[in-house]
Amino acid sequence: MGLISDPATGAVVDEVVVIPYKGPNSYTGEDLIEINCHGGWLTSSEILSVCLRQGARLARPGEFTQRAFLSGRIDLTQAEAVLDLIQAKTSRQGQLALSVLGGQLGGPIASTRSELLDLLAQVTAAIDFPEEVDEPVQEDTNAILVRCLTRLNNLAATARSGRFLRDGLRVAIVGRPNAGKSSLLNQLLRFERAIVTELPGTTRDSLEELLDIGGVPVTLIDTAGVRSTEDRIEKIGIERTVAAIEQSDLVLFMIDLCELWAEPEEEIKRLIGARPYILIGNKADLVSGNMLDNRLETSCIASVVISALTGSGVTELTAALEQWVFAGCGGRQLEVSLNARQADLCVRAASALVSAGESIKRRLGQDCLATDLKEAINALSEICGEAVSEEIIGKIFAQFCIGK
Repeated sequence: MGLISDPATGAVVDEVVVIPYKGPNSYTGEDLIEINCHGGWLTSSEILSVCLRQGARLARPGEFTQRAFLSGRIDLTQAEAVLDLIQAKTSRQGQLALSVLGGQLGGPIASTRSELLDLLAQVTAAIDFPEEVDEPVQEDTNAILVRCLTRLNNLAATARSGRFLRDGLRVAIVGRPNAGKSSLLNQLLRFERAIVTELPGTTRDSLEELLDIGGVPVTLIDTAGVRSTEDRIEKIGIERTVAAIEQSDLVLFMIDLCELWAEPEEEIKRLIGARPYILIGNKADLVSGNMLDNRLETSCIASVVISALTGSGVTELTAALEQWVFAGCGGRQLEVSLNARQADLCVRAASALVSAGESIKRRLGQDCLATDLKEAINALSEICGEAVSEEIIGKIFAQFCIGK
C-alpha cells in the first residue's frame, strides 16, 4: 500500500494497493503489476494520465489476451472463449465460455491433431525409407481415422447450437388478429409488455423483447395479426410482420382453437414457407380436448396446446424451443461449441479425413494419404493457433474491448 503522486507537481493522486504478478504464472505469462485505486472516474483517470506521462501506453483491443496467447499461456480457442465470456448475456453463455477457457475444446482438438501427426510421421517414414520402415497397418490406420473423424463430427455438430447461444435466437410470434400473440409475449416475459384487448388489430407494430430461455438469449417479436384489411396503418403492421418472419430463425405460429383454420392461416403458412416453426394452439381454457389434432401438419417441428391467459402449456412450449435449439448435439447438456471460424476448419479437417479413408480404400498410395493427413492437421492447427496467419489473429483480437 502506498501513495501515487504526480511527479510534475508532487500532488498526491490517491492511496493505492499495488499487486505484482510474476511471469510465467501471470495472465499474460509476463511480469505484471496491478494498481488498485479508489473507485470513481476521476481518480482512475488521473492515475492513468500519470502513467501515460511517464511512458506507458494504452493497451490495444484484446492485447492482454493476445499476449497470453503469444506466450503460450492459452491456445486460440481459449483466447476466443475470453471474448465470449466478456460478451455473455446469460449464465449458460458464461458457463459455455468458461468450459472452453478450461480447455474442453482445445484439449480434444490438440489430442486429435497429435494423433494424426503421429500417423503422418509413420506414413512419411514409410515413404522416405521404404526398405527400412513398413507402411502402417491398414486396420490401425482406419481405426485412427474413424476415431478422429467421429470426434470432429461430434464437435462440428455443436456449431449450430453454439451460434444460437452466442448470437441469440430471433423468434417471431405470428397469427391472425386476436389469436393471443401479445398475451403469449406477456406470459413469457412475466409482465404486461404488450397491450391486450378483445379487439382484433390492437397490435399495429412489431414489438421486440429480449428473453432468457434455458440460457439461450431469445429476441421475441410480437407481430401484427395477419388478415385482409383496408386500414392503411394495419397494412403497414402486416408488412412488418412479413419482414419479421423473414428475419427470424424460428416462428411461433399461433392459431385460435375457437376458430376454424381459414384464409388467414393459409396466408401465414405461405409467408412462413420453409422456415422452421412451432404450431401453437391457443385458448385451451375455452375448449375441451386437444382441438389441435385435426390441424397438425408434418412441416411443423413441434405442436403445443397452451392457454396464453392462464399460462398452461407455456413450459412445454419453451421446452420444445430448447429442444430445437440443441437438436443434433446431444441435447441441452452442451459443454463446448464451435464458433463459425472453428466450425469451418473442423469441417475442412473432417472432409480431409474422409478423403484419407477413400485413399486407403481405393489403394491410391501413401503419398495421397499423407496429403490428406496434412490437410486435416493444418486445419486443426489453425483452430488451436499452432499455425495461424497474423491477419486471422488481428481479426480475432480486434473484436475485444480495449485492454482485456
